[in-house]
Amino acid sequence: MDIEAKLLEIINSDDLEIQIKQKILSFHGFLTRDVALRLIAKENGLLKEKEKIYKLSEIPKGEKKISFTAKIKRIWPVATYSSGKQSRVIEVEDDTCSKPLILWNDDVKLANGLRSKDQLEVKGAYERNGELNFSYSGKLNITEAAPFTKLNELKNGENVHIRGKISKIEGFDSFVHGTNTSKAFSFMIKDEGAERRVVIWEIAERGELLKEGDEVLIEDGLVNNDNIDLSSDARIFARRNMVIGNLTKLECDGDVLVAVVGEQELTLERGNALRLLGVEVSNDILLSTVVTLKKDELLNNRIALKVESGEVRRCLH
Repeated sequence: MDIEAKLLEIINSDDLEIQIKQKILSFHGFLTRDVALRLIAKENGLLKEKEKIYKLSEIPKGEKKISFTAKIKRIWPVATYSSGKQSRVIEVEDDTCSKPLILWNDDVKLANGLRSKDQLEVKGAYERNGELNFSYSGKLNITEAAPFTKLNELKNGENVHIRGKISKIEGFDSFVHGTNTSKAFSFMIKDEGAERRVVIWEIAERGELLKEGDEVLIEDGLVNNDNIDLSSDARIFARRNMVIGNLTKLECDGDVLVAVVGEQELTLERGNALRLLGVEVSNDILLSTVVTLKKDELLNNRIALKVESGEVRRCLH
């Protein structure tokens, strides 16, 4: 590409010569005309820096605009600093090594929809002091979500993600852990195929707010003696009054929407129907029109609905 010719299409020749001289002067004269032209072209969006796709172990120090694919190894809690800034570390790994990817400020919320073993595609990261940082213009996509394991398919010794409802709270008790007896918190969890005991060994107080009937998601539980052991690395998410499952039906009857989520059928009036559909429209637009526009996008996706005091709120899909 003839950089000077491209610049002359957007800058007249006299102004370009002035900019070239100013650019060379700003570098105390240690700049050639060609380099000055490239810098001016870059500032005007004519030369776009390409993102480089790397294996984690091959990322050079100080590299910018990095792209990579990796699996989540661990998600750390949010850290808040005295300045008011926040950060959150997602530990990622590929077949070469593992590295921390740091999310900053508003981007820490991106981790809320992630779980360990998710496969990620990351664009717009940069390297600094041996760590990867997610830039404000970066993009993060889940290319393969980590699967949940059914309770009747658990195998001793494996780390698993599981989902189910709490069928019984057993509370605090003493359990044999290896060669020691430790105080822990336990509860029973069930899905459509089986029931298992979950034992929180570390930070057992995490169990105090759980209640029977809660929908529970568990990450990185260790299957041990047919129980699911939770260390400090494991994460627990409890959802109360939740309906979770694949959305398999959306049909309108006037201003009423009939939706089937998992095995549960919901009948929703207009306000709650629009919340499920995730839209806000004026009253003169028929609900059936909105359903027609959104149906293909939503059907067969997994969604979670919070049903409380007669209201429905869509939490995720």
